[in-house]
Amino acid sequence: MLIQACLNGSTTRAEHPAVPLTPAELAAEARASAAAGAESVHLHPRDPSGAQTLIPDHVLAAVAAVRAASGLPAGVTTGIWTVDGDTARRMSLVERWTGQHRPDFASINVNEPGTDALADLLTSLGIEIEAGVWTVEDARLLGASSFGGRVIRVLLEPVDRSPDGAVATAAEASAELTRLGIGAPQLHHGYGVATWDVMRAAVAKGQDIRVGLEDTTVLPDGSVATGNGELVAAAGQLARGA
Repeated sequence: MLIQACLNGSTTRAEHPAVPLTPAELAAEARASAAAGAESVHLHPRDPSGAQTLIPDHVLAAVAAVRAASGLPAGVTTGIWTVDGDTARRMSLVERWTGQHRPDFASINVNEPGTDALADLLTSLGIEIEAGVWTVEDARLLGASSFGGRVIRVLLEPVDRSPDGAVATAAEASAELTRLGIGAPQLHHGYGVATWDVMRAAVAKGQDIRVGLEDTTVLPDGSVATGNGELVAAAGQLARGA
C-alpha cells in the first residue's frame, strides 16, 4: 500500500505554522515524510510571495530540493487556479519543465479545461500523470478523455468535508472507474475532518492513501500535528491496523 505525502497544497501558515513554502522547507518536510514511511511526495511549488505557481524556475527548484532530501519521486500540481484559469499560459509554463529536475509526475484535475492537451504535453516531457477525480462525473470525464489509459494513479479526492459524504463519494467514483475499465491504482484521500475516514475506508479495500498538511492539520485523535512527518506516521499506523 502506497502512502503519498502532500506537503503543502493551498494550506496557509495561518492554518498551520509548519506549512513548507520554500524549497528548503519543502525538502525538510519531505525528508521527515520519507523517514515516517511515505513513498512519494506531492507538492505545490510557491513563489517568493508564497503564492502557488507553475513558473519553471520555482517548480524545478522545489522538485530538486525534495528529491535530493527524500530520495522519493516528486510530483506537482497543474491546478488551473495557479494561472488564473488561463490554459494557454499553463501550457507555456509546463512545456519548460525540462531537464534533470523536471517532476516525476504531475496531477491533472480532470474537471478542468484543456486536460487532453496538457496530458499529451506531460507525456512528451517524460512526466507521468496522476488524474484527480472528485466525483462520479469526474470518473466519467476520465473515461472519456484521451489519457485515461496512461495515468499512473487516479486520485480519489472527494471535496465533501463531511466524513460520511466524502466516504460515499469516493466509493461511488471508485466503482464507476471500475465499471469504465480504468485499472490504474487508486489513491484515496480526503480534506479536513473527513481525511481519516476516507483513508480508513480505503485501507479496508487495500487502496493507496495520501496525507499531509495539504489535506489536514490534525491527527486521528483531533490533536494538531507537528508537521507532515507525524501525519504520515499516523497514516502508516492506520495502514498497518495499529
